[in-house]
Amino acid sequence: MTGGSLGWYFGAAIVFGVIGLLIAIARGQPAWLGFVLGFCFSCLGVGALLLMRSGSATAAGHGIPPPHPGSQWLADPTGRHQYRLWDGQQWSAHVSDSGRSGHDPI
Repeated sequence: MTGGSLGWYFGAAIVFGVIGLLIAIARGQPAWLGFVLGFCFSCLGVGALLLMRSGSATAAGHGIPPPHPGSQWLADPTGRHQYRLWDGQQWSAHVSDSGRSGHDPI
């Protein structure tokens, strides 16, 4: 994750804090309470997004989750072919359609 995208998340937290502040003022509540609650709720949402994003596994940097270890033919994660060979560490260029094998790099 880059510093720029973290700045975007922090900016979103500030915006939600200000929205909370305006809602609090409109309802006759202390302004600081609205800002703090809005900021905290947005930080919780941003934290959940960051956790979901960091937990996603990728295969060979292609954004495709790897299956279980071991070489095996599995459904092609790109959707271009019926099957693609998982070599135990990454998706290979070996593909198969209707029993005919071929070569198609990811």
